[in-house]
Amino acid sequence: MAARSIDRSERSNKMDLIKQPPRRPTNLSIAGIVGLARMTDKARAYNNETIGQYLYGEDSALDRRILSFLGLTAETFAQATDDGPYTGNSWGIKDDTELGQWVAERSNKSLDEITAFNQSELDRVPTDDWQVQLLKERIDKYAPDRTDIKTVLQSMELDDWGSFWEVDLQVCPPRSPYNRDVAGLFGLARMADKARASRCRKNGDYKYGESSASDQYLLELIGTEADQFQQAAVANPNDVELAEWVLSHTNINKLAWPLYNQQAKSFGLQAHLESDPGKPYFAHFYRENFDKRREIVSSGDTTVQNWLDLMDYDDQKSFGIIDLARRPPEVLTIGILVV
Repeated sequence: MAARSIDRSERSNKMDLIKQPPRRPTNLSIAGIVGLARMTDKARAYNNETIGQYLYGEDSALDRRILSFLGLTAETFAQATDDGPYTGNSWGIKDDTELGQWVAERSNKSLDEITAFNQSELDRVPTDDWQVQLLKERIDKYAPDRTDIKTVLQSMELDDWGSFWEVDLQVCPPRSPYNRDVAGLFGLARMADKARASRCRKNGDYKYGESSASDQYLLELIGTEADQFQQAAVANPNDVELAEWVLSHTNINKLAWPLYNQQAKSFGLQAHLESDPGKPYFAHFYRENFDKRREIVSSGDTTVQNWLDLMDYDDQKSFGIIDLARRPPEVLTIGILVV
């Protein structure tokens, strides 16, 4: 059997609610229905066994109300969010647009019905002692100066944000530069981790914004300033919602992302005289600088081919970890793993 090379840029985009919260319950991006985007993230995490402390389906009061309104079961909806194709007896919906269309067709709800349901959920306030106490504890812990947080959904959003926005790069590295979980662009998830860690002063030896050549490249590419991106990263600990912010603040068509990802994979391969875009920070990416740094960090390791590889290698070496999702084996054969 012929060996198959594994491209390190192939990264899983599964929803992991151990590492991030689901989308806000007020996010209306799927079918215009309150809580549906949130339930979608939980269903995908449920399918992937990465739901963490979150509750899905019949175990969640909000999910129960949404499912009842739509006339769906938790099992049917979870199947619809899966990545697989339609097989003739089960649905596999890949993206939010298709899922929204599927929900609209299955539920057959009118705009007036959706509007009424949404308003009912948006106006819902804590009604028992436990909910009231929970809201008070969350405000005391995460937003003691806020007086506007009163509803059940606001309580959820505050807890999600407070539980996940801080990133500590003193105990673990940021995500791989190959990670495309934010808007499909190499490096954005990593930059978001650094932005959050920098805000809470837990960035360790990592640099963010103007102090980082890779960040300068990305910030210029998406057309925003370091402070703006940091504010967005802190406010949006969910990758999908941060991606929505990025795409709404850039003039670059997302269809062009693969071209920029390919360019990023060439960082470290070109000599200074071969390509000089006139950007001072680009000197960091040239082969001369890359070769020097590679000799220091990963001398003799032939798997380190560009700057992205070197960042991955340096992260693992610095923290003494082995992350196969970050740097998978080079060759895979049936029955034999070659490393």
